[in-house]
Amino acid sequence: MKRPLIVLAGASGFIGSHLMDALVTLGCEVRKLQRHHPDPASEDAGVAYWNPREGVCDERLLAGATAVICLNGANLMGRPWTARYKETLVRSRLDAVTTLVDAMGRLPRSERPRVFLSGSAVGFYGYDCGDEKLTEDAPQGEGFLAELCAQWEAAAQRAQDEYGVRTVLLRTGLVLGPEAGLLPMMVIPYRLGLGAQLGNGQSWMPVISVVDHVRAIVFCMATPRIEGPVNLVCPEPLRNEELHENLSHYLGRPSFLRAPEALMRTVGGQIAEEVILASQRAVPHKLLAEGFMFTAPTAFEILGQVLPARH
Repeated sequence: MKRPLIVLAGASGFIGSHLMDALVTLGCEVRKLQRHHPDPASEDAGVAYWNPREGVCDERLLAGATAVICLNGANLMGRPWTARYKETLVRSRLDAVTTLVDAMGRLPRSERPRVFLSGSAVGFYGYDCGDEKLTEDAPQGEGFLAELCAQWEAAAQRAQDEYGVRTVLLRTGLVLGPEAGLLPMMVIPYRLGLGAQLGNGQSWMPVISVVDHVRAIVFCMATPRIEGPVNLVCPEPLRNEELHENLSHYLGRPSFLRAPEALMRTVGGQIAEEVILASQRAVPHKLLAEGFMFTAPTAFEILGQVLPARH
C-alpha cells in the first residue's frame, strides 16, 4: 500500500519538528519544504525547495498529497513589535500560505491535496475576552494579532473556496513543551525561586501540550468532517494564577512574587498587552465534538507530560 504523502512547510520549527517525528512514526512519507536548495550529496530525499517570499513553489511537489501543512511564520516574541517587524510577522505568514494555495490551484483537480492545514492562533479572538467561552464560532476580536490571524485565515481559506481543497485553520493556543515556546521561559525563574504570577493572575491562558497539539493536527488531517477554524487548546481552561500554582507545586519551588501589569506593559509594550497578558478562554469545541481524546487535559497533567520528573 502506498504511504500517505504529507507536504510540510515549517518542519524545522518547535511544533513542526515534533509533527515531523509523529508523521514519520505513523508511516507517512513526509516532504519538507525549505527555503534553500537541497544539497545534491544529501541522502534526505524528502527535502524540496520553495521560496515563499518570491511566490515560488513547484506545484508538482504537492500533486497527489494526502495533506499539505503550513506552519510558517516569524516568531511573535522574537523581537519588539516595530512597524517593520509587524510587517515581517504578516508577510512571513501570508506569503507562505498564498504560495501554497496558488500552487494547488495550478494542479488539475484530481491531483490536488485532499486537505490543507494552515497555522493560525487564538489571537483571532482578541486579547481581552473576559470570561466568555470562545468556541470556533466566536467573532474576530480587536488588536494587531486578531487582524493578523484574520488575514492569515482568509489567505488559507482560498484553498477550499476557490479550489475545493478541504481547509483546516489551526487556531493554536500556548503550546507547552520542554525545549521551546512559553514553558522554558517560565521554568527557569521558578527553579531559581523567582517565578511570578503575571498581572492579577485572572487572565485565561489557552494552553495545550505539544504532544496533544501534534495529535490534534493529525486528527484534523484524518477526520473529513473537520474544516474551518479549530481551537487547539486543552479542554480545561485555566487562569494564570492556576498555572502559576501548578508550576510552583510541580517544581517544588514556592513562589510569592507578582509581576505588575503596569510594569509589564511598560517593559513589553504591545507584546505584553496582546500575548503575555492576553486573556482568552478558548475551548476545543470541534475537537471534542468529533471525539478527540486529550492525553493531558489539565495544566498539571500537561506539566507532567512535558517536564522531567518532579523534583
